[in-house]
Amino acid sequence: MAANDMQWSSATPGFLIILIDQSGSMLSPYSGNESRTVFASKVINRVINEIIQKNFTKNLCFISVIGYNHNVKELCSGYLTDLYNNPLRIETIKKKISDGAGGLVEQEIKMPIWIEPITQDGATNMKGAFLMAKQLVEKWMQDKPQNPAPVIINISDGIPYYEGKDPHICMQETIQVAKDIMNLSCEDGNVLIFNAHIDNNGNQTVKCPSEKDEVKEAGEGAEFLFEITSVIPEGYKDAASKNDLTIKDGAHGCIFAANEIDLINLINFGSSKGQKDRNK
Repeated sequence: MAANDMQWSSATPGFLIILIDQSGSMLSPYSGNESRTVFASKVINRVINEIIQKNFTKNLCFISVIGYNHNVKELCSGYLTDLYNNPLRIETIKKKISDGAGGLVEQEIKMPIWIEPITQDGATNMKGAFLMAKQLVEKWMQDKPQNPAPVIINISDGIPYYEGKDPHICMQETIQVAKDIMNLSCEDGNVLIFNAHIDNNGNQTVKCPSEKDEVKEAGEGAEFLFEITSVIPEGYKDAASKNDLTIKDGAHGCIFAANEIDLINLINFGSSKGQKDRNK
C-alpha cells in the first residue's frame, strides 16, 4: 500500500485544493469581532502567501480554492507564480515582530488577497464543491500520473444543505462523493481529504480523532465531517507532529472547533509535501 510519501517538486508538482464554506451561517461571529467567513478567508490568504514565500521561484504545487454556498465556483487557481502575480488586491496590515531586544514592535506589511469573505446568505452545497474537486483531481491525475496524490482541505462550520433537500439526504450524498474521491489513487497513494470544523458553540477542540465517538459531543456536523476525512497515511505522520497534531493509529486528518492556529496548522500539514524540492 502506497504511503503518500512523495514530495512535491519542480518536476512533479503537487495539487492542493481548498474548499471553503461560504453559506449564510459563516456570517455568524467567531473570533473576537470577526465572522467565520472573515476568519476563514484571512487564514487561507495567509497560508497561500506563506506557501508562495517558502517556494518563491519554484512551482511546487498548483492551488485551487473552491467556494460553496448555493453556487459552487473556483475563487482562485494557479501555480504559485500565477497566484503571486495575480492577487485580487494587496492589503496593508499591521503585524507585531521582534525588535531583537526581547520586545515587539508593530510593522506594516503587504498582504496579497485572493479570497474575499462573503456578505450575503446562501445554502451549503458541499456536495457540489466535492464534485468540482473530483473533476479537477481526476483530470490532474490523468495528465500527471507520476505526481504526488492530490490533497483536498475542506473548511466548514456544519452540514451540507442544498436544493431544499432534507439535510440527512444532503449528508449521505456528500459522503458518497467524498468516498469516491478518497478511493481515487495514483502511484503515490490515494487522494486525501482533510477537514476543519469551525465551531464557536463552546465545544472543546478535538484534533485528529481515530474514532467517531471522540467527536459525538461536537454534534451531528462533526460526525459527518469525520466520515468524509482520510486516515492520515504513513507519509504524513512526521508532518503531523511538526504541526502540533498528535496522532494515534487510525487517526483522521480533521480538527473540530478549530481556532486560527489549528486551521493554519491543518493547512500547513496538508501542504507539507512542499517543504522539500528534490530538484533544487
